[in-house]
Amino acid sequence: MSSRLPTVLAPALRALVACVLVVGGMVLAVQSPAAACTCQPASAERQTSRADAVFIGTVDTVTEVGQQYEMAVTATRAYKGTVDRSTTVTTPRQTTACGIGKPRPGSDYLFIVRGDAPPYVANSCDGTGQVDADRVAQIEGILGTGEAVQPPPPPTATRTLVEESPPASFARLAAPGGALLIVGLLGLVVVRRRGRRA
Repeated sequence: MSSRLPTVLAPALRALVACVLVVGGMVLAVQSPAAACTCQPASAERQTSRADAVFIGTVDTVTEVGQQYEMAVTATRAYKGTVDRSTTVTTPRQTTACGIGKPRPGSDYLFIVRGDAPPYVANSCDGTGQVDADRVAQIEGILGTGEAVQPPPPPTATRTLVEESPPASFARLAAPGGALLIVGLLGLVVVRRRGRRA
């Protein structure tokens, strides 16, 4: 009878394992929406109205800083806000935290961001994403064609013309000649004394 016990328990064991898998799947199904980004989709008008800056820029570098990606960006066209040519944008690393995903260096993005100054904050709820012609046309239909973001002007060199420099004083010009004259007179005195002794 003991030899038949594993055979009798096998179906019950399989049923128990199946029940555990089903319950585990239900738990995962319940937890995953709670961990996802929960922002409500908004229209382009609403996204741009609540943004502090809207601009197109090229992602130069991406650095992981804690739970964020920090992007060094070269802004090329601004539709809203005052944006420097070289600026910084951050986004959550996790898409479940409404991040935009890991940006690819060299890619052009339409940034719809928040913040009074860099680093600006971008997330998927506000509409930041890679440049798309239809999306850009939509934004320009709301905010206009924008303005090109110009690089800062190069530093200007200051020149001092020789003609504008004050002339050297007579004392400075005569000093070398005066020193030579004194040395020469001392030499004559020494020579005369030696001549008298001889």
